[in-house]
Amino acid sequence: MAGAVERIAHYRILKRIGRGGMGIVYQAVDERDERMVALKVIREVEGPGDESAAHLAEARVRFDREAAILKSLLHVNVVAFFEIGEEDGTPWLAMEYLDGTPLTSFAGRPWTETVPLLVQAAHGLEYLSSRGIVHRDLSPDNILVIERGGDRLVKLLDFGVAKLFEKATGLESLTATGFFLGKVAYGSPEQLGSLGHGAPLDWRTDVYSLGVIFYQVLSGRRPFEGKAPVEYIAAHLNAVAPPVGAPSDAPSLPVPLVRLVGQMLEKRRESRPASWREIVDRLVAVLRDAGGVRLPAGIDRPPGDTAAPEQTRGTEIVGVARRPGSATLTVAKHSLYEARLLLWFAAAGIVLVLAASWWAARVRSSARSVERLTPAAVPTTAPASRTASTAPPAAAALAAGRLQLVALPFARVVSIVDQRTGNSVVLRANATTPLLVTDLAPGPYRVVLAGPGPGGRTVERVVSVASGATVLLSEPFETPGALADLLTRGDAR
Repeated sequence: MAGAVERIAHYRILKRIGRGGMGIVYQAVDERDERMVALKVIREVEGPGDESAAHLAEARVRFDREAAILKSLLHVNVVAFFEIGEEDGTPWLAMEYLDGTPLTSFAGRPWTETVPLLVQAAHGLEYLSSRGIVHRDLSPDNILVIERGGDRLVKLLDFGVAKLFEKATGLESLTATGFFLGKVAYGSPEQLGSLGHGAPLDWRTDVYSLGVIFYQVLSGRRPFEGKAPVEYIAAHLNAVAPPVGAPSDAPSLPVPLVRLVGQMLEKRRESRPASWREIVDRLVAVLRDAGGVRLPAGIDRPPGDTAAPEQTRGTEIVGVARRPGSATLTVAKHSLYEARLLLWFAAAGIVLVLAASWWAARVRSSARSVERLTPAAVPTTAPASRTASTAPPAAAALAAGRLQLVALPFARVVSIVDQRTGNSVVLRANATTPLLVTDLAPGPYRVVLAGPGPGGRTVERVVSVASGATVLLSEPFETPGALADLLTRGDAR
């Protein structure tokens, strides 16, 4: 960096390495011991007037929040805090300098290489949760991978938006941080309003965001893509992520790993994993099944041990053991044999299913041919004696249909009524969109939806469910522009 700043307190500025909404980050040297640090300062106000003053005041609140959180943390997977001070009215915060790359820079590599990094990220977040902290701004830029001693080490950073959720901090009324200050591509449904106004966030919002990052690392792409923020918002609120899969040139992902990522991306936070410990344990189990795993200290606790992780203790690097001079995994021969055997049985099962389906289709086709070729039968009884068996086929004999309900941003499903019978479809308590209703008899249904918030408008729609088909009913309760405005001015969580 040329010119403007050469020194802050006892730190000699080398260069600017980052700039965001609340500050500038410099690479600097502590002249007392020549230690390299990252020095964060509140950036100068770039414009006059009340708006700039309000921005500066809010930046100071976030700055003090990050300092307060960092001072309470000590963990190998969390950036280390050194000290805080103020120089000529400029607040500064010195922390560990990390010369690393975002976690997603490893996207698309073999899962045996990336899952050890995912374990470390989850372990760091487990530690934060044990300290009562929700990060709320997880993105690839805030999860760095550094090289240390020949190993890769994951570091969590940037706690300017983080929230202490177990006790009031007096910092919950920020405006510009507002409804959701994190990156929209990684935001959870509840950050985007699925819980309704005023509902608090908890650690499970970080689970969803980390699930999006896991998905990107394992597959090489995000579960949802968009050209504008509102497209990401709609996807996080309503769309179901396809199962994560490895790139075509990488080894296939283990089924337990695919299931874990899918569960982390559940729209309802109650459906996500029950704890960070569960996530860590399931990731470690995937590595253990691969064979030759060096497990991290403090991570691989015995089953049933639910004690909180030691808060000031680091972890060893998670890795998959490799033979010296080889890039090949050390996997036991019996594991390969069992895998091949399972593949053979799976292939045989698929062939049997296909054969059974073909045979059933032939039988149905033959039956239809017989019906077309057989002359109409002469009634054996008088018309007056016809029974119900000769009546037209009942609607119940038709294949059931399905109804997919989505809304932007979300809606409460008040009722679904079969217009032919007047019967209401049984729904779970407080059902909200997105919602898939199955096993519906074909015919017209009256659907009543209520928009977000206590005063949300109610709409009534009639939709016809077809036999064997899935019918989509989509209702926009907010325009994309209004939703985007809401994101910038909403109340903080």
